[in-house]
Amino acid sequence: MRVQSACLLLLLLCAAVLSQTYDDFKRKHILPSCDDMMKNVNGNNQCKPINTFIMEEAEKVKALCKGKKNENIVHKFDVIDCKMKNKKPCKYKSLALKGKEKKIKCENGLPVHLGQGKYEDFDYDIEN
Repeated sequence: MRVQSACLLLLLLCAAVLSQTYDDFKRKHILPSCDDMMKNVNGNNQCKPINTFIMEEAEKVKALCKGKKNENIVHKFDVIDCKMKNKKPCKYKSLALKGKEKKIKCENGLPVHLGQGKYEDFDYDIEN
């Protein structure tokens, strides 16, 4: 009887793991497109020309400013740059960059601004 119970438990555990949905997979493993990410950045009826997203946990970025009252720091991040390719409707192309130096302004121990970078290396041929 114990062997049957153990087998049943193992079968139920396997079924639980296999029953994850596509939405679970997408949420955990697939980054949204620049078009989706920029919806949170753009104002009503506006298209911001370019925006950089840091690929790091918010708490780790926050920790970089700990103890800094009013300073700029420079740190290397993996980032995604989203650059506008169409204004009506707002559409963007993306460029993923590894180890890109970015300047962050810290105020009262918190990051408040990401410095604008140089975008001449943005490749318009990248499809996203």
